[in-house]
Amino acid sequence: MAHKIQQTNGSVQFTDDLSKVGFPVQPVISGSVTVRHEQFGPVTQTTIRLDNVAQAVVNGTEYQSNKIYSFPQARMNVLGVMATLQQKTTSAVDSTLNASSTGAISLGTAAASATTLASAMVDLLPSTAFTSSATINVAGTAVSAVLAATATLFDGTGTAKDMYLNTAYATTGDVDADATQTISGYIKITWVNLGDLPVIG
Repeated sequence: MAHKIQQTNGSVQFTDDLSKVGFPVQPVISGSVTVRHEQFGPVTQTTIRLDNVAQAVVNGTEYQSNKIYSFPQARMNVLGVMATLQQKTTSAVDSTLNASSTGAISLGTAAASATTLASAMVDLLPSTAFTSSATINVAGTAVSAVLAATATLFDGTGTAKDMYLNTAYATTGDVDADATQTISGYIKITWVNLGDLPVIG
């Protein structure tokens, strides 16, 4: 198929296959994830908008995640990631998630599995401290972060890689009962699709 310029929903793509950029994954509870791509062949800058993406904060666990994006099945070179994200407590403050608690937020190719966000839980954006809402349904201060590495290779040739939005509260006393929160903001990832393994025959 010949390369064509495609313009849809704010995206501009010069490609022979629109599926080479992957797709957003909508939250299970509520909220929305939308994307815009600027793509020239294998090089893409993807902007992801999170609008009140809901998370359940379980008392006694205190780490949670959402799959927000699915990359295509391919080897990828991630050139950079930047994000500005904002937490909002949507359950009763103090009786569930205490007011102005310190949390951590990150992006990774693995879902959160501990209150310390590390390893593949932070390989797209480092763990960054934030302060939760002081008042119910009033967002806390937005925080920004960038991926420190200038280039990171991900092998998604066997199984496509996903992007997870991870949050955690390391101080268990900050969560007195099951709570709910939302995350809003923007993520910008610049990456190269290096392709899948070639098939002989």
